[in-house]
Amino acid sequence: MKIAIIGSGAIGALVAGYFREKGESVILIGHKDAVSAISKNGLKISGCRGNFNIKVDIFERLSSKVDLIILATKTQDIETALTESKSYLENTFILTTQNGVEADNIVAGFIPKENIISSIVMFGATYLEPGKIIHNFDRKWVIGKPFSENDNSVKKIEALLSKIFPVEISNDIKGMKWLKVFANSNNCIPAITGKSMQECFANAELCEISIGIWQEGLGVIKASGIKLIDLPDFKVEQVRKLTSLPIREAARIFSGIMINLSKEPLYGSILQSIKRARPSEIDYINGAFVALGRKHSYHTPLNKKLVELVKKVEKDNKFLSVEELIAKTKNLIPRQEEASGDKVNTPFPKLKLTVMKVEGDCYHGYKIGDEIILEDFTHPPKHFCLGLAHALFPVIYALSFGAKFPFRDNQRSLLVTCPDGGKLEFKAEIFNKEGKIETIDKDPNHKGPNPKDMILEVVQAKGKCAYKYNLGDKFEVKGLKCPEGFCGAAYHCAFPALFALNFGAKFFFMDDPNGINTVTCPDGGNIVFKVSRKNADTRGNNADIRR
Repeated sequence: MKIAIIGSGAIGALVAGYFREKGESVILIGHKDAVSAISKNGLKISGCRGNFNIKVDIFERLSSKVDLIILATKTQDIETALTESKSYLENTFILTTQNGVEADNIVAGFIPKENIISSIVMFGATYLEPGKIIHNFDRKWVIGKPFSENDNSVKKIEALLSKIFPVEISNDIKGMKWLKVFANSNNCIPAITGKSMQECFANAELCEISIGIWQEGLGVIKASGIKLIDLPDFKVEQVRKLTSLPIREAARIFSGIMINLSKEPLYGSILQSIKRARPSEIDYINGAFVALGRKHSYHTPLNKKLVELVKKVEKDNKFLSVEELIAKTKNLIPRQEEASGDKVNTPFPKLKLTVMKVEGDCYHGYKIGDEIILEDFTHPPKHFCLGLAHALFPVIYALSFGAKFPFRDNQRSLLVTCPDGGKLEFKAEIFNKEGKIETIDKDPNHKGPNPKDMILEVVQAKGKCAYKYNLGDKFEVKGLKCPEGFCGAAYHCAFPALFALNFGAKFFFMDDPNGINTVTCPDGGNIVFKVSRKNADTRGNNADIRR
């Protein structure tokens, strides 16, 4: 059987080298730098099977028909690779090896679906430089047809691949590929920090992020109705058990697993791409959870943030410190608790309202001492009073992002009055991660109001605006006072952010936690504001600020 392997990275080069060592007819297709290095010096493989220097035929383009193409590019490079080889695809089988779940769908645009065989690579390899590969660990190669039942063609491919790796045939390769997304989803952490997996996962807080990735992933998989299927050496139950444990215990177990995967440093496919100055496959790994969540209205803020951070590293060519990564993600780790039989999909803290005073009749029948639990500031209880919600929202929003009220005996609480005649008074409090009311004693140095200087800046402008706001317009705000002549509807939307920032809140999910840049006009969304505390970075030229 004539074999072409398109892609000369870690997996493609490793497979080509082992096939050639077994005497198989194989050619490798790679970039110019790989062609030059391997043609001149051979392919050097080291690692768990020993050291090899193997002569492999390598070219920049496929120039003849073969029986089997093993596609070992990144998912985002498939279309270009197959377009360049289009003349030689007729009656050829293609074996996909990519992480994620989109590769087979892309290949289906080039060849008949029955000629596509999907695979999951469970062994590990690291790309050092063109022509130099480390084989980190040996595991199975899983194959199966993604669009039809397995047939004799699958058995032929199994016989071929078995010459170099143990092979398993799957009758539900799609369910397995989704589980492989979980296995790959923690590769984003080394990619963001520039460190090996062993270095990263020796850190307990980074392991907690990993458990959070899986918690969020399981939630969106459940919401979508996808059935996960066990992989060799990686079972669905392992993921479920770890995510059901207290997070610190789960992180400790996860750490032990990850730091013992390989004697050689492991970096993961995403970091390897970044080191080679090539786009990574983050959109097809953690981004797969984000896309699935968007489709099924399930929030995935942790994975969304990790995708953003990987792309920022790619763009800026600068890794984050471990401390920076922890700070940007720790509050996004899901808090999953039982609520009406379902898991609450939220990274935000739980709140409690206590009725402190009742003067007159309440339409909702609230009484002194009644306690109302809010799963977070976005999940009001069923039949919750909307008048109260309107008055309460800025307070619970501020508490959720760390605001402190220094004049209160407990700075992490505030009294809120019912807007319907002030009949009731509620105390708003917030729970910490241990499920206890968070308490900070009154500030003994507090001497009265201390309104913060803040800025409202137009960061997006489209369509018509009755107030004629334009991109870059800035408005100075002192405390909670509305700027003279400012649009009331826009100020209504900005007020919760202004209130939160005025009392010290920080928006941990923003690059600049001292502001939030998504405050949107309710009239068509034409104008979007950034609300921020005024500091050395945002003060700018006061001549540009409209008061």
